[in-house]
Amino acid sequence: MRITIRHGEDRDVDEIADMVAKLKLLNEELDPHFKVVDDLEEQVRRYVEDAVKSSDTIVLVAEDEDTQALAGVIIARIVDRIFYKPRLKALITDFYVKPVYRRKRLGTLLLERIEAEAAKRGAGILTAVYPAYNSIAEHFYETHGFDKLQVERYKPVTG
Repeated sequence: MRITIRHGEDRDVDEIADMVAKLKLLNEELDPHFKVVDDLEEQVRRYVEDAVKSSDTIVLVAEDEDTQALAGVIIARIVDRIFYKPRLKALITDFYVKPVYRRKRLGTLLLERIEAEAAKRGAGILTAVYPAYNSIAEHFYETHGFDKLQVERYKPVTG
């Protein structure tokens, strides 16, 4: 397997959007609190188009050199933690590796590369957000040295 990790570009939007949509649908399967919107494909496409162009977002893709198809994507936003040091963090919001490429260290390669890109942009920490019941993500991040930073709780709002 020959893989190139590179920045996502306009030409990648369709493939990235497809992977991000699959990730959101997986989140919905894992937890009913992540019910996707009816126009998911349209919303994801708009989100990916904006992310690829944004100076505050890092979009990296793993490209299979043999097929020229994308094998995975990782997206992180640079966030200013105005009250804390280090001020800047990179927040991983989306991370997807196509099933055929899983268990081949591709996730680790994408994670290592996003960490390096975050450091270039001045981020002092790397964080990730994912559904609470995603045990695969939990294990992956723990294995790669992530600790819990904060807890988000929710309560449905009723009229």
